[in-house]
Amino acid sequence: MSTLYLLEEKPQDPADDYLAHASDLLTQTTFSLVIGGTALFWFCLLRSRWPDVYAPRGRLLFAAPARIGKTFFGWISMVLCVNDADIMFTSGLDALLVLRLFRMLASLSLTASAIGLFIVVPAKVLLDPDSNPDTRLYDRVVTAAMGSKDSLVVHFAFAYVFTALVYFYFARFAYETVALRWQYLLRVRNTRPARSVAVTNIPPELAEEQRLKQHFEQSGLGKVLSVEVVPRIERLGVLVRRRFQLLERIEEQVVVILGNPCPAVSYDPDALHALLTSHVHGDGAAEHWSEIRQVLHQWALPKFQTDRGVRALDKMIDQLELRLRRFQHADSVMQQVRNEWFLTYDGRRDRSSTVGFVTFENAASAHLAAQTFTFSQPFELRVDLASEPRDVFWQLITLRASSRFMRTILSLATYILMLLYWLTLAFLLSTLVSLDSLKTYFPWLPDMAEKNRWLKSLFQYTTPTFMLSLMNSCVPYILSWLAQLEGVQSRSAIQASVVRRYYLFLLSNVLLIFTLSRAVLADYSKWIENPALIPRLLATRLPTAAPFFLDYVILYALAYYPLQLLQFGSISLAILRRMLCRTPRQFADALRPNYVDWAFILPQPMLVFTVLATYSSLAPFIFVLGAVYFVIGGFVTKYLLYYVYGRRFETAGQFILPILKALTGSLWHYYVLIIGLCALKGKVLYVLFLLPLLYINWYLLSRVAAQFYDNGQFVPADMWTASERSTPSEPNTAHDHSQPSAHAESSRPSHHTSTDYLLPRPHVPAPFDDVLDTIDRETQGSGSRFGERMRRRLEHLWTAVFRRIYVNPQHTPQIFHDLDRCYSLTGRSLSQTNYVWEDEDLAESPREAPTTVTPRFSTTFDNDEQMRAELMLARDQRESGIKPDEFTDFSQSSVSLLEGVLDEGLAVYEHPYLLGNLPSLWLPMKK
Repeated sequence: MSTLYLLEEKPQDPADDYLAHASDLLTQTTFSLVIGGTALFWFCLLRSRWPDVYAPRGRLLFAAPARIGKTFFGWISMVLCVNDADIMFTSGLDALLVLRLFRMLASLSLTASAIGLFIVVPAKVLLDPDSNPDTRLYDRVVTAAMGSKDSLVVHFAFAYVFTALVYFYFARFAYETVALRWQYLLRVRNTRPARSVAVTNIPPELAEEQRLKQHFEQSGLGKVLSVEVVPRIERLGVLVRRRFQLLERIEEQVVVILGNPCPAVSYDPDALHALLTSHVHGDGAAEHWSEIRQVLHQWALPKFQTDRGVRALDKMIDQLELRLRRFQHADSVMQQVRNEWFLTYDGRRDRSSTVGFVTFENAASAHLAAQTFTFSQPFELRVDLASEPRDVFWQLITLRASSRFMRTILSLATYILMLLYWLTLAFLLSTLVSLDSLKTYFPWLPDMAEKNRWLKSLFQYTTPTFMLSLMNSCVPYILSWLAQLEGVQSRSAIQASVVRRYYLFLLSNVLLIFTLSRAVLADYSKWIENPALIPRLLATRLPTAAPFFLDYVILYALAYYPLQLLQFGSISLAILRRMLCRTPRQFADALRPNYVDWAFILPQPMLVFTVLATYSSLAPFIFVLGAVYFVIGGFVTKYLLYYVYGRRFETAGQFILPILKALTGSLWHYYVLIIGLCALKGKVLYVLFLLPLLYINWYLLSRVAAQFYDNGQFVPADMWTASERSTPSEPNTAHDHSQPSAHAESSRPSHHTSTDYLLPRPHVPAPFDDVLDTIDRETQGSGSRFGERMRRRLEHLWTAVFRRIYVNPQHTPQIFHDLDRCYSLTGRSLSQTNYVWEDEDLAESPREAPTTVTPRFSTTFDNDEQMRAELMLARDQRESGIKPDEFTDFSQSSVSLLEGVLDEGLAVYEHPYLLGNLPSLWLPMKK
């Protein structure tokens, strides 16, 4: 890295460092291709041998992805042929919008690279009289650093062009995102989460279900179907977790005795299960345990057949008996507490928390309630759209507001301390990996590196990038723990918090520290002697950091994403877990597919775009590398989302707009750099004309982005009424028209959309227009007429550009027409069937129809028909048809969302400790 930052004397032109690095760029590309090519080869080889490992979503019973070919490179064409409708139906809207984000950033990079390479670079060469005429064309293409003052006009013009380009692509993507989200929410409006709101800080006078129902209905928000005030049941949670721990120990004890699989020929797991789970008390208990001992002795492993083995077996059976008695006691106490809770629950304040869920008759009422202040106290009875039941973080749902406030302060303080600690590590790393620092410990290394270009590039660029990435890989886990410490109430909010903080973390550690660290150390003595030189020294050294980021983008594009395909970390962990597994439950957990975590997918592309924007005019070739990065990253992410990762929840694209806002804010780095360099070169006029960009960016972030985010969360009222007019009412959505409705159909249909106010207004001729225009032309001078013509031309230009950006949300996007055509199994439109499978015989893996999910314990005020518990277009996509193997039969779901409760039991807004399905005894398989 010494080439990046080390300057013996203040250079006259930062381009010297670029030209010196142009040849090293090929070296870094070769290293990255070797790493990525090796990973791609092993992926293609192992993919056909382990299809359940590299395409686990193919085992889904519903909405499974298309079968992938087993040829060496056949999977590439299959992934390329997957369209947006398939992605939305199988992986959800969140996955589709992430892939479209990659696609948009790739298009933006390609457009900016064309402008930079074909306009900025030639103009810089023509305007820079100090340019070396002997410089190769390759060096001129790769580099375009600031040279003389004359070439600053090119970078000044490019700042406005690049800003307009970013706003154009981002605005169009934001309109598409909002339109897709609104249409998606209309399609899933019959699901329970779409009709529900989460209520926090419930005041004492509204803590009962009946009062909360009356409050919302009397506010004119619509009819309420059910209300659930989450109770405080910390003690019951302790019982549930204790029960599960005892169950795991019992299963491990049985496996030690019988083995897994059990080699005994007469082994009958059903008979043993009946014996171990039966509750026998009194005189028959001794005879019952005598039978269990006889059976276990008969089916025990051969090593327990000796005299010494029999004695050890008797001790194990005694321990098993003790643990079974404790388990049966914990299970009976827990069941008794569950039953007594609902029999004696009277909604008292001391047994209820300040959090609840309210389910309305229609989704429009829920959206209206989430936007309305329904209580006079500003900090009480806060209403928001509810997350899916499986998205709710039930462990922290009942925290009080004061406790959550203290947790937030503690989490923020810990994050700041961690950030400072990591900044110090990154600062030291950036100095230790330089050849000058290594010379202190290895005097022979710099001489050897100078003789070998490949070795020098390895130490200067590949090694620091790899070490920095390795050091930052564990940060998302720490940030996730901090989000839980803060008391966040949903998993989607936890991931959003991690994405936001991890992006800030990468921005500080990668972009700032690796740019400033060597500059600080190299010129430390000069800064002390003459502090007035600090701005000029920074302006001289900041552009020289661009080569490091060129290598950073290359390594992540050509090496990191192929390694992501190989999934070396997760598969190695799964293999290690499988080596340590003994019980069927442990084997099943080791083979289940991983869930998507946006904290590991989104922050790195966000950082890459920030790097592209920062060094856009200094090194336009970085956009070519950025386009390669986003194309490869989008392709790999598409494969992982479609074939590998499952999803815990669906937010309908709610977290995408904040990411777009953060990317817009990344332009601040570019503006500060370009304005600072122009100021230090004495171009005051350029600085004055660049200052409006700061105001424009601030206005977009503070006003426009806020409008997109606030309005994009909720479906407009006119779209609800349009949907009611166009779609016949279903039985579970029909309501009594005699009751006042929050979205009653207006007497006169409106053809205007909620965003029509953004469109330019057409000119409507008024009386005497011609006479007034003639008088104006006679009285106005030529300057006024010229200004009027310019104003009209700008209006026409703005209209043309806006029509390219604007997406009418009232028009159904083409992707939904593709869904209706491809996935309408019964001939009816999926908009009417809500994407529920109507014919079980047409599903890939026929199963019995799921039982009706009805809240048994919450206050239900009307006959509530079945409503699916997730914001998805297809049926429950966690139902997996994994074939049993010799170690497990996958008869029970995993316990990953809430300790002690099966994941399949989290379907309604009841606390899982009260209503969730509990795991049962899972005995070894028969060999």
